[in-house]
Amino acid sequence: MRNDLIYNRIKNEKAKEFIKKIPKEIKYNCKLRKIEKDKIIVLKGNDIQDIYISCEGSMQVRNEFDNGFIYSFATVNPIAYIGVMEVMANKKSYSSTLQASTDCIILEIKKDDFINWINKDQELTLEVLQFVSKSMYEQSLKTGEVLAYPAICILISYLIKVFESEDEDIVLLSKTREEIGSILGFSIRTINRNLKLLKEENLISVSRKGITITKEQFYKLIDKLEKVK
Repeated sequence: MRNDLIYNRIKNEKAKEFIKKIPKEIKYNCKLRKIEKDKIIVLKGNDIQDIYISCEGSMQVRNEFDNGFIYSFATVNPIAYIGVMEVMANKKSYSSTLQASTDCIILEIKKDDFINWINKDQELTLEVLQFVSKSMYEQSLKTGEVLAYPAICILISYLIKVFESEDEDIVLLSKTREEIGSILGFSIRTINRNLKLLKEENLISVSRKGITITKEQFYKLIDKLEKVK
């Protein structure tokens, strides 16, 4: 396994014990990754190539739906198995988007390696079943406590931060819509729909070069954010 320096930052004893018992032939292909706060760890709908084990930090589970709302419905703390529920259900893609609420450390295991391991290790199988069962039980108790908010709020907040990060009266955001979607954890369709709305209200300008925001539009975006919250 690579990234010994990151391993030394792990304080969660259960995570350390889990790493110690990984079979040698699998551990060689594993990788520890440090994830910065607010970064997307997995994106809903993406193919599952790896299983992730949360070792440090907190993450938020959320889903994006066609009504334009983002539903944030669970918090993930160490240790947790990310992608396991889908694999056990014989699904090929992640069912939800997972975003880091704090700086996090995750262990990356190839999906096929994890499946081979769980097929041979009864103790691991039991641990995973307990995790999935506990997650589903806790979620059932939280029915009605789901936090919902329009996707456009997050997009506007992002555009405001981009403008504030530059000491200019006119700011050009040259990132593609795919890149913006990846940063925010949204589908391209959601990005396109909301950029179109902002453009129609003259809150941004869009060209082949990217998204342009003037100082006047910046202040209008702030007002818009207050109205749609």
